[in-house]
Amino acid sequence: MALREINLIPTAILSRRQVWRHLLFWSGCLLLALAMIGGAYFYQSHLVLSKKGSRLSLNDMQTHLGMRIEEIKRIKDELERLDQQQVVLETIAKNHPYSKVLFKLVDIMNQYTWLTQLAIDGSKEKNGQIGLILTGLSFSNAELGNFVDRFSNEPLFDAVQLKYAKETKMKLSKQPDAAPLRLIQFGIECRINKG
Repeated sequence: MALREINLIPTAILSRRQVWRHLLFWSGCLLLALAMIGGAYFYQSHLVLSKKGSRLSLNDMQTHLGMRIEEIKRIKDELERLDQQQVVLETIAKNHPYSKVLFKLVDIMNQYTWLTQLAIDGSKEKNGQIGLILTGLSFSNAELGNFVDRFSNEPLFDAVQLKYAKETKMKLSKQPDAAPLRLIQFGIECRINKG
């Protein structure tokens, strides 16, 4: 004996329920779509377009335009002033590689020789070279000679001349009981190659 399913609800009632479900579902989707479109329209018409298209009178527009023109003139004057400053700075600096010179000097220096003054003279520029004047102190003539040899062998520096080397006594400490040390004071002149 086989069991069979029997539906006791009439088919008209079942079909009516199915139609009502479809109608409710699609009407809900339609209402949701209309709410989204209405919200977008409200946002655009009241918030976005009201900011963009504020109705200005002719006098307000002329005042606003005059302020913009004055601001543009001020910015233009500022740009011209900055251009003039840049031209002046370029003529002064001429893009010389002074940092390169300092790095080379740091490599050449030894611990017993130090500089007290470094002067770069761009006014005596000859054949693409700039003058360099060094003054400093050393503990001994041997250490100074070592420094001058290393300095002369560096290709960045040309025509290295030891202008003077004289013995002097100097206190390195600020304490009153510190004894003065015997130091060698020196002066070197050379030229810096641009290349």
